[in-house]
Parts: sequence; C-alpha cells; structure tokens
Amino acid sequence: MLGFIGLFGFVLNLLVIVTVAKNAKVLWTPNNVILVNLVVGDFLVAALGNPFALTSAIAGVWFWSHEVCLWYAWFMSTMGFASIGNLTVMALERFLLVTYPMRTLSLRCAYILAFLVWIYALFLSLPPFFNWGTYGPEAGNISCSVSWEIHDPETHNDSYIGFLFTFGFFLPVIIIISSYYGIIRTLKKRGKRIGKNKREKKVTKMVYLMILAFLIAWLPYAVLALATQYFNVQPSQIVSVLPALLAKSSICYNPIIYATMTVQFPNTWKKMFSINGNKQEHRSEQTR
Repeated sequence: MLGFIGLFGFVLNLLVIVTVAKNAKVLWTPNNVILVNLVVGDFLVAALGNPFALTSAIAGVWFWSHEVCLWYAWFMSTMGFASIGNLTVMALERFLLVTYPMRTLSLRCAYILAFLVWIYALFLSLPPFFNWGTYGPEAGNISCSVSWEIHDPETHNDSYIGFLFTFGFFLPVIIIISSYYGIIRTLKKRGKRIGKNKREKKVTKMVYLMILAFLIAWLPYAVLALATQYFNVQPSQIVSVLPALLAKSSICYNPIIYATMTVQFPNTWKKMFSINGNKQEHRSEQTR
C-alpha cells in the first residue's frame, strides 16, 4: 500500500509539474505559483520520504538509524506544514479575488508568499533540534514523526505539541474556513458570480476540493495524535498505522483534482504522445 502511494504520488505530481512548465504562458498565474509550491512538496515526499517508510514497512520495523529517523521525521513534518500553509494561502488568494476583484495578487507577491510558506513550515518543524519537542518512531515503529505519546519535562514535549496544533493545524483551518465563508457570503451578495469568468469559478472550486481532500486525509491522524498526547490513549499497531497511511496518501489527491479540472493537463499529454507518434510514423516511412 505504501509503495503504491509513493509511486502514484511521484508520477502524478511529476506530471503536474511538467504540465505547468510546458504551458507556463497560460498557467503561470499567481495561484498556480502556490499550487506548484504545493505539488513540489508532495513530489519531494514521494521521491525522498516514502522510500524510507516503505523499506521499514517491508522489514516490519524502522530499518534505518536513529539519525535517519530524526531527519525523516523533520522532513515529513516540514512537508506537511508546508502543504497546509500553501492551501491556506490559496484559500486567502481566492477570498481576496472574489471580495476585491480589482486587487489581484501579483506574481512577485506570489513568489514571496511561496517562500514564506517554507519559512512557516521550518518555524514549526525545527524546534525539536533545539531541545523543544521530540522526534521518534511512530505507526508501529515503521515510520518516524513527532513523539505524540511522550511527556518529557526536559524537552517540554507537551507544550511543543500544543504549539504545533495551534499554529500548524487549528489556525490554518480557521483561516481556510473563514476565507470560504467570506467567499460564499460575497457570492450571495453578487448573485453567485465568482471573479470575472468561469475559469475563476473553476479554480475556486479546485482549491476548495484540494483543501477538503487534505483535511479528510489528515484529520484522523490529528485526532489520534491529540488523543495519544492529552488523553493517554494507547492505540494498537493497526489503529496507529491506518491514520498515518491515510495522511501519507494526501500527496496523491492534489494532482488528481488538478488533472480533472484543468484543460491543459490532458491536452499537454495528448500533444506529447501525438508528437512522439508522428515521429515514429515518420521514421517508419523513412525505413521503407
């Protein structure tokens, strides 16, 4: 299952990156700058993160050293916080576009926001290396993450987890919900018109679906982490593994949603394969 998630996520996110690159004149919009920032993070998870968890799942125990466990936990945490950061920025961008259609986000501003998302993610993921919080094994000892179950007075793990949930989950979710509440409220006042055209309506719907998919994937993991830390719940191995798997599968949802809602995606790959096909036909004619 983990191998399928990693391979599927790797291929799908790579396809999205190639599609945007080949249609940069059309697709390189401020919103898509943030989208690519999100997709690159998911691609890195599939390419650099999942292989470590996959080998450990096959071995039935964390296969790598403790140092690699710490690196993996930090890396995956950073990517997760970057994902919710990107989705929050995308929701805010949609809100501003609908509410203030004359004040569109510039590309320069989008680049700055994309950079700030990574600063935000590092701000949340680096404290364990400075003795605030703890990284360690999770999910039946086949993966590594924040040590949700540890109450260590030396590292103040309890307060670090509270910090993570406040700024890494609850605050972004509140901003996202508030943004889409503002969008719905504005639409009712304007007779359900979104932005200037149908494209903006489709993009707004796409961002909404990406956010919904992310929350569905990560909510069980977040609930289990909270229950483990603050209610001393001790889940069985299967119960701890399933939410972690669902959370890791989130890297597959965004490219699927993007591919089904963007005209350029199928057109790009049809052109690529038709070009290759024409080349092959031309070569075969030359050999006759």
